[in-house]
Amino acid sequence: MTDKRKLQQYRSLPLMQWRDLLEGFAAAFILAFTFRAFVAEAYVIPTGSMAHGLQGTHMDHHCPKCDFQYRSGASEENDGKGQIIATSCPQCGFLDVLDKANEVNERSFTGDRILVNKFAYSFNDPKRWDVIVFKFPYEATTNYIKRLVGLPNEEILLANGDVYTRPLDNPHAVMTIARKPEGKQLAMMQLVHDTQYRSAELDEVMWPQPWRMVGKYQTRYHPSEHEGKPGYWLPSAKGFKVTIDGSRKDEAIGLRYHHQIPNANFWVDYNQLRVRAELEEQKGNAEIAKQVRDAMRVRWWPLPKLITDSYAYNSVIMDDVVYFGKELFSSWDQAVPAASDSEEDELAAFLSNFRAHMEGNQVIGSGERDQLTKLLKVSWPPPRNRGQYWVGDLAVEFDIEIFNSTGKVGFDIVEAGVYYQGQIDVATGQLTLSIDGGEKGFNGAGVEKPSIEGTTKLVGAGQYQIRFSNFDNELKVWVDGELVELSIPARFDTDKILSPQWSPDDPGDLLPAGISSQGVAMRIDNARVYRDVYYVASNQEALKTGVEYDHWNMDDLKRYENAIRVVEKAWLDVEDWNSVHIPRMAALQLRLDLFQAWNQTDFFTSRATVQFVVREDEFMPLGDNSPASSDARGWYSRLGKNTFHRSLLIGEALMIYWPHPWYLDLGGNAIPAIPNFRQIKVIQ
Repeated sequence: MTDKRKLQQYRSLPLMQWRDLLEGFAAAFILAFTFRAFVAEAYVIPTGSMAHGLQGTHMDHHCPKCDFQYRSGASEENDGKGQIIATSCPQCGFLDVLDKANEVNERSFTGDRILVNKFAYSFNDPKRWDVIVFKFPYEATTNYIKRLVGLPNEEILLANGDVYTRPLDNPHAVMTIARKPEGKQLAMMQLVHDTQYRSAELDEVMWPQPWRMVGKYQTRYHPSEHEGKPGYWLPSAKGFKVTIDGSRKDEAIGLRYHHQIPNANFWVDYNQLRVRAELEEQKGNAEIAKQVRDAMRVRWWPLPKLITDSYAYNSVIMDDVVYFGKELFSSWDQAVPAASDSEEDELAAFLSNFRAHMEGNQVIGSGERDQLTKLLKVSWPPPRNRGQYWVGDLAVEFDIEIFNSTGKVGFDIVEAGVYYQGQIDVATGQLTLSIDGGEKGFNGAGVEKPSIEGTTKLVGAGQYQIRFSNFDNELKVWVDGELVELSIPARFDTDKILSPQWSPDDPGDLLPAGISSQGVAMRIDNARVYRDVYYVASNQEALKTGVEYDHWNMDDLKRYENAIRVVEKAWLDVEDWNSVHIPRMAALQLRLDLFQAWNQTDFFTSRATVQFVVREDEFMPLGDNSPASSDARGWYSRLGKNTFHRSLLIGEALMIYWPHPWYLDLGGNAIPAIPNFRQIKVIQ
């Protein structure tokens, strides 16, 4: 059989051809399993504990009002207990009642498919903030994906939403804040507001622009008397665009962010007024219709609110609210009745009536409207799905055009009443960072400095993008996406538990971000606000509403009756705030909104902290979606520890290689047809 010709003849036999084919398949099979076992493996994300970066079962949704695309969680549907029926837009607050029966892309998608690098930690330990995959220590057949927060041989403290650490062998050492590297910070930033997503309805009713000059806060917000005048900021009437002529060279003219995103109750109210105006027009009553529309233009001038740890992913309503349906719509003579007593038909009727309240063309009875408003205020979405904690670590981003070559552009972020400031000299590109105008110092190199400098590429007229962040007690600045190199890191220390501040002379945390012009003619075309992840301080497996807060007695707010009337007069109807029948979320919402009392109460400063021990060869993981993450914080009752052993570590999450596809509806069949390419990305 050494003769090559005989060998070739032998191989030409049908049996040997099949053998070669089988050997090839076997070799590929062995290689695939070897690759899977030692190099990389694919996983599907089941839940939203790492949202927004990684998606579990979810809905990818376009808001019909402002056209913002966002993703809402649906991992509650994984166990078959129900389905998501409505989701709230994080940019305009519209509560969209879904039509899953007819819109295939409003149905839930499976979680992201990711590749895990199983070789990543063969020779090196994982780093803090890595996204890791590991076997759940209580049930090793289940794989978890979380962000690594606690490293071996250290203590971890969660306080004010931040992570602090110190060596385990030195309990007298000072807890130091754990700072995120640039890439991790950018990946973990949560979008709060983007001005390019503004619905036409908000322009129609003159809903105030989010970036305004500082006005007055009386029965409602009143704009600054200087706004729109020469030398001051001029906001556009529609969409978003703000300009200033740069004629005032002796002072910085500021513009500040007002967090005034509408809620679902606004849309209920707006829709009913719109329907009334249109019905009057159909009847030929043009004057009455005009009066209704004119009233709409002055009806809403809301006060700003705190930025909290809310997630679009969590702001959903389950179908377990359907039992309200018969009562909620009982006296509405135009309500759609259920075709039968089956759960499916009752749900269909409920959704139809719910949708009519939000965007239909029928006048709704005042009783139903008031009841729905109350439910939306305190119950839908449920409290666990709402933002409950003030977030002071923010970032801002501006798309600007500068028209001259002199002057200074300033920007700042406020946290706990302290102004963290940056300023760029347009003539030279020189950046200067300071805290409260230099009254407080930086200690980035172990030396106290009142200011820190850097050089940017923002020089002269042109179009630029500025990003400024205050995350983890460190300031960073980017120009056109490039991180500005500073003389020393712009780091500083604060108390571990902070409280928002406000006074009649200084809005403080009520208006937490700003940009200014001193002699610079410029236009802001778009502005975005981001927040950091807020790690809820708890050692409970399931987080109850307001778990960090210790002070729930409302008696100390009785003296603020007039202020409560301004913030939300509905709260004045509550007779006994300390009653067990008052939802905790209602009490919490009043505490968050009542800015006049922020620095007059210990509600914020008495928040709890929680400490964990990470021993040798152990790691502690947390989820980015902290209020909805089942992570190491709640393991102790079952495991006797809040960590997992390194032997359970699988690898590092590498990339999202296959997000969900978009579907085409072909004869009632949902066919995956269009890959969602823009969500393919490397995981940070």
